[in-house]
Amino acid sequence: MMASTKKPNIPEFLIDAPFPGMLPKGKEVSLFIAHLDVFAEIPVSEEEQKRCESMSSTAARQGILAGRRLVRNILSHWLSVDPVKLQIRLSSEGRPYLVGDSNPLFSITHSGDLVMVAFSEEEIGADLEIERQLDSVALASRFFSDQEALLIKDKNDTETFFKLWTCREAAIKADGRGMGKLLAQTKVKSVPKDEKGDCLNVEIGSDSWSVAHWMMGILDQRYHVALATKIMPSLIRWCDLR
Repeated sequence: MMASTKKPNIPEFLIDAPFPGMLPKGKEVSLFIAHLDVFAEIPVSEEEQKRCESMSSTAARQGILAGRRLVRNILSHWLSVDPVKLQIRLSSEGRPYLVGDSNPLFSITHSGDLVMVAFSEEEIGADLEIERQLDSVALASRFFSDQEALLIKDKNDTETFFKLWTCREAAIKADGRGMGKLLAQTKVKSVPKDEKGDCLNVEIGSDSWSVAHWMMGILDQRYHVALATKIMPSLIRWCDLR
């Protein structure tokens, strides 16, 4: 294992790993973070390229392409397959997956100048959001439960809003049925801090997800990170490619 090179504000439960690390087994998670220009030499599929070209947002195009290049490069090392030959498809709800019966599941997220991908054998969802100014009270009143909206109104700070938002979105991505169907059913239930940092419980209807949340300070920007699994991972390998 490499010597620790953790950036400030990265929790101790993340285990530094060299690229490409190890294919996660059981309840392990392998987590990768990089800038949007990561592995620019890795080609994406024609379908992925066309999808990105149809988008009006430059940031969205860059983020999606970076995520697909990162996924293809990692999986090509783990599975000994040419990255171009990997068959990555979208589910009917827009969730990317690798075609095959025994392939790892993954969740891609991007925000600001960063892209992040989480891999696991279990259902997993990841969300990354750069903290920015917005009307958190109005948005919480529209999208959050009454209890969460009241908390945001009392605190009236963007940090709490983004903490709840990233935890909700990570759980929804892990569920896989889509934001539009699940947003109104999702509630964040806090769990006391323990040695593994902030651990929250997110309920989607009758289902429950365990979500690890932490923050990263990068220059003058702050990023919120959330990782959702059914049961807290036994190990989270962290590969920082920035």
